[in-house]
Amino acid sequence: MKKWLKFCLGGVIIIGLLIFYLYANKSVDNSLVKKTQYKNLEIAESKKAEVTIISVGDIFLHTNNLFSALNSTTKTHSFDSVFLSVADYFENADLSTAWLGGVMDSNGPYMGYPMFRSPEALIDTLQGIGLDAVFKTNHAMDGGTKGLNTTTEILDKHDISQIAAYTSEESNKKLFIYQKDDLKIAYLGYIYGMNGLPIPEPWMINLIDLNKIQKDILEAKKQSDFVVAALHFGNEYERYPNKWQKETVQKIADYGADMIIGSHPHVIQPVEVVTSADGKKVYVAYSLGNFYCGQREHYTDTGVMLKYTIEKSKEGTKLKEIGYIPTWVAEYRENGKQQYQILPSKKFMDLYTQGRATFLSASNYSRLEQTYRETVEHLNNPDIGFIEAEN
Repeated sequence: MKKWLKFCLGGVIIIGLLIFYLYANKSVDNSLVKKTQYKNLEIAESKKAEVTIISVGDIFLHTNNLFSALNSTTKTHSFDSVFLSVADYFENADLSTAWLGGVMDSNGPYMGYPMFRSPEALIDTLQGIGLDAVFKTNHAMDGGTKGLNTTTEILDKHDISQIAAYTSEESNKKLFIYQKDDLKIAYLGYIYGMNGLPIPEPWMINLIDLNKIQKDILEAKKQSDFVVAALHFGNEYERYPNKWQKETVQKIADYGADMIIGSHPHVIQPVEVVTSADGKKVYVAYSLGNFYCGQREHYTDTGVMLKYTIEKSKEGTKLKEIGYIPTWVAEYRENGKQQYQILPSKKFMDLYTQGRATFLSASNYSRLEQTYRETVEHLNNPDIGFIEAEN
């Protein structure tokens, strides 16, 4: 009997020790898990998300651009050489945007001003350099509803998002939001008008309607961390914003937009900072000029690549850096034919002096140098931290 009691008592002690061992080890494991969780939380809190963006102005194909890109033998177009020298800027950016004028089609006849109809080959090239999104312009309805539908199909096929023109009421309600890591950036687009052409359904085109813009910004701020409003507005060929432009951007800043960019004048307009109703500083680039088109009048052959970085950290989301890269559309003859190429101005000034841009004539270089100087003098504003970016 005693032996039995001793046996039972020994068993109880062993079981007790086993339970204590398992409980102790479980406690240690929980402690390690907690420490790991806290460590991961600290890493997440200290991590910053950044997005670098390239935004450029208008892309329109005039008759001279179409003729230059045409292969007379195959009757096909190619625009790869036009964008060759700027492709790296798009490819190296997280996100890139442009204003696309006219309608796109896979069948001719193609034409320039005043009713722009451009070949799908242009979109092939834009996809190739990595363009992500296009804002539509006052020529979005040049081909009517059919033109809008065809353009949208071509852009969708090439994975390029279209902003400010839509083929359904449902697509109009869906905001364009770019996300990288935990940072979300919304882009909204609006146009001053359609040159008198009818808009069959109001949801087809986002006009500059302040009531709609205010509602869109409120919704965008619910879905994103940073809101950029893109406006196609201003008087053509005027190098400074007019009163209406200034009043419009002030209201949009008051509504909560974090940044505003613009196009349409076909010349570069300055960059300013406006103060919103709640005291926030908002950068406004009134017009980024012409990125690519056939216009050759003074100032119309130049544009800028706006380069900016948006950062999100535990302190909030902000515009971390902003600058610009001047560009010029070179027109020159090669193999007996007129050619066009978008050049980063400062980079090609250096290449020319090194003898590495032999396709440029002396008069080309003189014009390149002139446009570069005019752009820098027009845009540099150290007081607001806006200066030429490094190439």
